[in-house]
Amino acid sequence: MEGPASPARAPGALPYYVAFSQLLGLIVVAMTGAWLGMYRGGIAWESALQFNVHPLCMIIGLVFLQGDALLVYRVFRNEAKRTTKVLHGLLHVFAFVIALVGLVAVFEHHRKKGYADLYSLHSWCGILVFALFFAQDQVQ
Repeated sequence: MEGPASPARAPGALPYYVAFSQLLGLIVVAMTGAWLGMYRGGIAWESALQFNVHPLCMIIGLVFLQGDALLVYRVFRNEAKRTTKVLHGLLHVFAFVIALVGLVAVFEHHRKKGYADLYSLHSWCGILVFALFFAQDQVQ
């Protein structure tokens, strides 16, 4: 018979990998913000710059925060399971809300400009990704 399972040990280099992933994520968010600020005129909700909210929200929500939500169970191995589950869920909720704001921004922009919605492969793939992200949250 086997004894009680001992908690799995994290690889020794895990803190460095996590720090590197966080650094890369923050660089991507900062570069997207800089690109929008310097080359696209910035972001605003009630102006022609409303469309620029979309890429920033998608990067923050679906890339950075969702990635952090996935890392929670690896990073906080020695914390209480309930704590890690709550943190994992909160990060997913924040990611969903921010991505939803980005999605609303692009639809509102299209409505204000009189553009058709869902006219490109990019838009259909984006809707599919968002729907799968939402379905994954519902299944958990």
